[in-house]
Amino acid sequence: MSRYASPDRDKRILNLAGEIADTKDRRVPILLLSLKGILSSVPVGSKEAIKFRQEIWDYNLLHVLILVLKQDFSIVDNDWQTAASLAAILSQVCAGMELKGQARNKFETESLPEAINNLFLLARRIQTRYSKVPNVTAIQKERQRLMVCYRGVLESITYIASGHVAICRNVIESPWLLQLLISDDADTVAGVMDLLPKILRVNRKLLKELNPKLVNSIMDELVYKLSVNNEVPIGAAATKCVLRICDFYKPMVDTLCTRYRGVRPLLGKWEGKGFGKDLKDLTMLLQAGNAQMAELEQLTRAAVIIQTRWRSYITRVKLQKANKAFTKFHRTYRKKKTMMEKRKEQAKEAMELQRQLKLNRQRIMRDFKEKQLQSIEILPAAKVEGYIQKEESNAAVTIQRMWRGHHVRKSNKERIDMAKQVKAAIKIQQAVKIWLERLEKRKKKIRAELKPPGLNELRRVELQKEIRAYREENPARYCQKEDLEMIHNKASEMLARYYMTARPNREKQTHREALVARIDRDSELLSLAPDLNQATEKDMEMFSSRSVPVSMKAKTDHMAQIEILRKPWYKKLVDQYMDKEYEEEDQILF
Repeated sequence: MSRYASPDRDKRILNLAGEIADTKDRRVPILLLSLKGILSSVPVGSKEAIKFRQEIWDYNLLHVLILVLKQDFSIVDNDWQTAASLAAILSQVCAGMELKGQARNKFETESLPEAINNLFLLARRIQTRYSKVPNVTAIQKERQRLMVCYRGVLESITYIASGHVAICRNVIESPWLLQLLISDDADTVAGVMDLLPKILRVNRKLLKELNPKLVNSIMDELVYKLSVNNEVPIGAAATKCVLRICDFYKPMVDTLCTRYRGVRPLLGKWEGKGFGKDLKDLTMLLQAGNAQMAELEQLTRAAVIIQTRWRSYITRVKLQKANKAFTKFHRTYRKKKTMMEKRKEQAKEAMELQRQLKLNRQRIMRDFKEKQLQSIEILPAAKVEGYIQKEESNAAVTIQRMWRGHHVRKSNKERIDMAKQVKAAIKIQQAVKIWLERLEKRKKKIRAELKPPGLNELRRVELQKEIRAYREENPARYCQKEDLEMIHNKASEMLARYYMTARPNREKQTHREALVARIDRDSELLSLAPDLNQATEKDMEMFSSRSVPVSMKAKTDHMAQIEILRKPWYKKLVDQYMDKEYEEEDQILF
């Protein structure tokens, strides 16, 4: 408390430390409750939260908080509720504490074990108080309040252990743990049994590091509770604890099957009590006889469960697909039926329209004939012949006009189609000409990047010297122009053929070089590969292949090797002799 206050420290913690130094011991727990508001004012895991916990350690408030838990809270305001709140504050401070150097060593070796011990002492006092309160309806609220405080203290222990894995051993080795577990009160013992699996889950290797006598003592008490007690919460919690201990500590399975062999007949009283799955697992462990058989049985059950879940999933997927297919079928059928009905309606309407048009034409023709007859009746007899000739002439003119119009429209359509064909032919010819010009340019143009690999200036000079020497030793035998042209064309064709095949050959050469480099790299990696017991995840990632055929072949060979290893020894001998016989037969045949 005598440290000098730095200007960047929080004044609330400084004022609280000063008040605790000046006040009486009875008011210290009430003052420490203000730490809850200080810690909740900043986010968990932030720099401010780490800074606050550092200041709490610097002002020795953590030490005061641990010491306060030793006192009797029955004389403090809100008695055991205050104690449970202080336990929660202690767990928050310890879980997020980040110290360095000697302070960290002192915190882990002195403060944390003392905090766990005081929390267990507080839980024991609350348990004693709870067992003394009679189970009467009038004071049921008091029992509930004490139980909430008791469970809050146990949750604080779990919270501290989850933040500091090394302290789990102190939790299990604490003598107060067995004291709490030995009690005859069902509710408080159930809370302790809920604490054990949580601690074992935080540190799965804890039971292997403990003294076997301590583990056997805990198992003795659990089996005793399971066999003697008739309370359902106790039975469920004890069964769960025994299973978790057997999961994390395999030698306990052999001990359970030999030392507690008589427990199996007593498990029948728990049937139908609501924890049948755990009870069935415990019964199967006792029936197995040893850890190996129990693990094999557990793997078999896990395989059955996986198969069941997979089959149920596949069935649900098929049902969903079937429902979607039926829905799609109904929708398609209704749509098709609607379209067919619509087409029938349209056909019916078209037929009705044609019938109406036909009737209309017949009516118009009838009216026209009637008007014509009326006109003929009105005319004198001498003019009837002239009127008929005039009508026939008008009809012929109309027919001719209609025919000429139809003929002109048809001829225009043919001319339009012919114009479209001509334009299309012109476009096709243009495209073909452009394509042919590009081909000619490609043939004439020799790409500089296609020169042979390894051709440099020195090599070019050497090749020119060799060509001159060859020409001097072998003079040309052809002197006529036609022969020279033939040789020139032949050389041009050979050169063009070479340049046509140069790019594919170059790509194949590059691919071969890449494969050779990859083979060299893989062989170097395999030569430097570590042993299997020294291999790490980085080595596994380095030697794993991304090629699907390679991975499938490796998986197939691995499964075949596993099947061979699983066979009995006599089948392995049979396979070995059969392989030798086949090899001898192959040697005889070849």
